[in-house]
Amino acid sequence: MPSSSSEDADADERVPYSRRPEWADVEPIPQPESANPVVLIDYADEYVDAMDVWRAVYRSRERSRRVLDLTRDVIGMNGGAYTVWHHRWELVLALGVDLAEELRYAGTMARANPKNYQVWNHMRLCSQAMKASGDDARATLAWELNETHTRIALMMDAKNIHAWTQRAWAVRTFGRWTEEMDFTERMIDDDVRNNSAWNQRFFCVVGGLGGFVTSTDGDGDGDGDGDAKSAPGDGGDVVVLASAELAFAESQLDKSPHNESAWNYVRGILKRPNVGWGWRGEGEAIARKHLGDIFGDASRRRVGGTSSEDERGGESDGESRGEAREPCRHAACLLAECLVDAGEFHEAGRVFDALRAIDPVRANYHAFRRAHALGLVSA
Repeated sequence: MPSSSSEDADADERVPYSRRPEWADVEPIPQPESANPVVLIDYADEYVDAMDVWRAVYRSRERSRRVLDLTRDVIGMNGGAYTVWHHRWELVLALGVDLAEELRYAGTMARANPKNYQVWNHMRLCSQAMKASGDDARATLAWELNETHTRIALMMDAKNIHAWTQRAWAVRTFGRWTEEMDFTERMIDDDVRNNSAWNQRFFCVVGGLGGFVTSTDGDGDGDGDGDAKSAPGDGGDVVVLASAELAFAESQLDKSPHNESAWNYVRGILKRPNVGWGWRGEGEAIARKHLGDIFGDASRRRVGGTSSEDERGGESDGESRGEAREPCRHAACLLAECLVDAGEFHEAGRVFDALRAIDPVRANYHAFRRAHALGLVSA
């Protein structure tokens, strides 16, 4: 491991651009400052030196490899310099830089600056250009690099919104819906409460796999990209896909019955066109399985609930037996909505009544929904 003294020596050996022979033809342009600035930013000397030279070549519109290298140096010192990123992209196009290498560079910078908007935008620009080239091999490479760099970023932070957004764009652009379903399953298995992974899975189901659309709705990818590969959207596909995804969500709820992400996923599927609350039986069965003791055992049996012994059988992965028996407000809300849709307003009212007790923070909201279900107030 290099010592701090050796690192200091490396810094001392850095020759300012203003004193390099190859840059002697460039007159640096200092950053304009007012005579009496309120707060003067204390930039590092090497950054001031590089930026002064960069302003000069940016103004002169020089397009050369030395300027490309200069942008790399500046970005290395300040990854958020968005004008320098934009300038670098102009240079990449003007100089015919290898887009795959530039994409790899962006991926390296993404690991150093994972929450940086500019680096992900640069990655997208490179990927778009590689896809637009019409070379299938280059397009495939662009997807592989995107997949690798976003996966590494998500290994560092599994909920990095920049990485998930870039990944969603790449999945849609390159039509990798089925592969992404496998990826989201692995991410959810790693952390069942990773709402970003649940959201990505829903994006794939609805956006790319013919998700709950009719055969007259086109290819179902929702973005007008004819290259994105989508499954046919006939009624049979809807049934198979909806059933499979409800089963997947239910298996995750067995691990964590109070996980709001999984309940939102179930509700999102049931509310999709061509699925709808007409699937009341599917939704209600999942809700009752994880309902918990919201009525008391005798009352729950009268409305068709499962026994507490049945509930305890599905616990695993850190969910204590005591927690699984607790009332689950997410399950109760879903059950009430299914009952309302089925016209069983009195039973729905009973569930909303129970929700007022087990979810006191939203008691007034549940009281309103009860009154609406029973026809006591209008929507």
